[in-house]
Amino acid sequence: MRRDDETRVSNGGATIIFAVFATVCVAAFLAYRGSDVGQLPKLVENLGGGPLFGTGIVDSLVGIVVALLIGISWLGVGSIVTRFVKRERHPSRGLDAVFATAVGAGIWSLIWFFLGLTGLYSPAVAIVAVVAGLALAALSFGQYRQKSEGTTSEKKALFDSALIGLIALPLILAFISSLAPPVAKDTLLYHFAVPRAFIAQHSNAFIDGNIASYLSLGTEMHDVWAMLLGGLLSPRAAEAAAGVTTFLFFPLLLIAIYGWAREIGVSRRWGLIATAMFASIPTTYYVASSGYIDLSLALFVTLAIYALTHWWKEQTTGWVILIAIFLGAALAVKLTAVFVFAAFALIVLLRARNPVAIAPGSDRAATNPGRIVLSGFAALLLAGAIASPWYLRTWRATGSPVFPFYMNIVKGEANGWDVERSNLFQAMNSQYGGEQKNALDYLVAPVSISVKAQPEDARYFDGVLGVAFLIGLPILIWALWKFELPVEVKIGSGVAALMFLFWLFSSQQLRYLLPILPVLAIGIAASAEAIAARRTPLYLVWKYSLVVASLAGILTTVAWFLQKAPLRVALGGETRDQYLTRNLDYYQYYQTLNSDAAPDAKVWLINMRRDTYNIDRPVFSDYLFEDWTLKKMLWESRSVQELKAKTAAMGIKYVLTRHDFLFDFDKSTLVDDKKPRAENDAKLKIAKDFILDPANTVRSDNKFSLIKVF
Repeated sequence: MRRDDETRVSNGGATIIFAVFATVCVAAFLAYRGSDVGQLPKLVENLGGGPLFGTGIVDSLVGIVVALLIGISWLGVGSIVTRFVKRERHPSRGLDAVFATAVGAGIWSLIWFFLGLTGLYSPAVAIVAVVAGLALAALSFGQYRQKSEGTTSEKKALFDSALIGLIALPLILAFISSLAPPVAKDTLLYHFAVPRAFIAQHSNAFIDGNIASYLSLGTEMHDVWAMLLGGLLSPRAAEAAAGVTTFLFFPLLLIAIYGWAREIGVSRRWGLIATAMFASIPTTYYVASSGYIDLSLALFVTLAIYALTHWWKEQTTGWVILIAIFLGAALAVKLTAVFVFAAFALIVLLRARNPVAIAPGSDRAATNPGRIVLSGFAALLLAGAIASPWYLRTWRATGSPVFPFYMNIVKGEANGWDVERSNLFQAMNSQYGGEQKNALDYLVAPVSISVKAQPEDARYFDGVLGVAFLIGLPILIWALWKFELPVEVKIGSGVAALMFLFWLFSSQQLRYLLPILPVLAIGIAASAEAIAARRTPLYLVWKYSLVVASLAGILTTVAWFLQKAPLRVALGGETRDQYLTRNLDYYQYYQTLNSDAAPDAKVWLINMRRDTYNIDRPVFSDYLFEDWTLKKMLWESRSVQELKAKTAAMGIKYVLTRHDFLFDFDKSTLVDDKKPRAENDAKLKIAKDFILDPANTVRSDNKFSLIKVF
């Protein structure tokens, strides 16, 4: 990076313009935060309501210990593997440890996949695995005690300490929340529900009715491991262990951001600013605290980009292997990682067009374009092979390696899913960011996702990003245009731009953007230092603007934390049932079924938020489109008696339904627009008589109804 003052600017006009721009961005963001930041004074009251500590803290402590043991086991295996991969050592011990830990996480995930194929999901196997991981970690411990090389000492300032505090706050809040019982939709549907079901059957055999069990579940394999170990104490300790284990990817990713920024010459202060930009994203907190898998994906993608930049410079086999490991681990987490493969392929082709300027000491034969292409695409092919067990497993069972997606292109078949639902699923994903998008919507998407985004609302991207990246984007573009930046920033920005385009024209769900944000944060920090000399007005405006924007994001995170108020349940002062009753409006119905229904009584869940985790009875529930079977049976029935008979024939003993919108003609998903109004009204009456049957009602209110089927 060019550091001489002649390459930097301190234009007064640019300073004023940027200060106004940043102020408007932050003000606009806060204007849309009335439901969370605007309620902060009131939300603080949620922290009270009872004792803070209780016996439940033992479950949390066990969960923490289990997660740490698993994390150390990741490091142990990864350290042994990376020791045999020839590559340049990282100047940062922290980055080196993260690198090895991520490699280990990817390898352990694959190990647990094969253990599931052989029916070895048991506490004994989990104990043996963690003992082996700890032994390997002990063998590698010495290499992380060595002094870091290549780093320069910088005087710590109060401002830097404040930045560390800003980074630590969302990290601590996410850690506390990860100890709490899960309440997020996808976690209750499959992130925790599928591992628990796998443990019950001692294998990763497909779960009838839960289509998510056909997905690649690379991160969930660690949840299986954590639940097996935590379950030695109690089910509550098992879910706490799983929550903290998935949380671990958050601090690992933050260390990677800071370490990489420092490695390319970014100062401590701007390395901390880059780290704070990512840590302050409210959706980052949500993912880390909810058992979601997007941060593990982001870690693997970030490290894959890191490896790609070193391959670009060095053209050595070691970096080919590491690209493959990280990309393979990413694809084992989620199918959307194929977009990263496409971006990497383009970078490889660009490298082949520029075969000169490799690192000193590298093999000169590496300048051959054909060899460059062969090396780069070998990494992609090897990555596909590493992730392939998940897709081969699904292919063998359904006829499609990408089941349940794109069944209109690649045919597949499994109970509870078909082409029509696959097409509806694709249409549902396209609704994120708004259903009827035009050219202007795509053009202003960076502003929309930064300012207007809202949680739990598909029209507004189902998440909150904040405006730090929006403020930093002009800095990055300016620097890429006018200044000489490290090749790492150029490659990272290129991959991010390509992935953003894929995101823009596919499913605009905000969580899917998380993998590109670490490299953008690093690029923005490097750009700011390249353009503006230290202590100039422009430099100071950028620094404080990004910090204030990050603070606004953290305020949103604090509000979300207070809305759920998980502190007391994490410390044991509140019971699991009390916490879930506060946060899940239907949970008392699940309690009724778990306590009163016979152990083998089958329950039909209709529009119950996809929650198959909190119920301990056999369940029938449609995947995603939760009243699909009800609608089909309703239109095949001529009376409520016939509908009841069809339900009884399915072996259903209880039906639990969220019904507050089902009987409203304008909102009901049961209405068939192709049928006349009178016929639809008749069908809605049958559904209402069935779901709200007073003679067989066990429990009901204006939103839910639990009936018994005789």
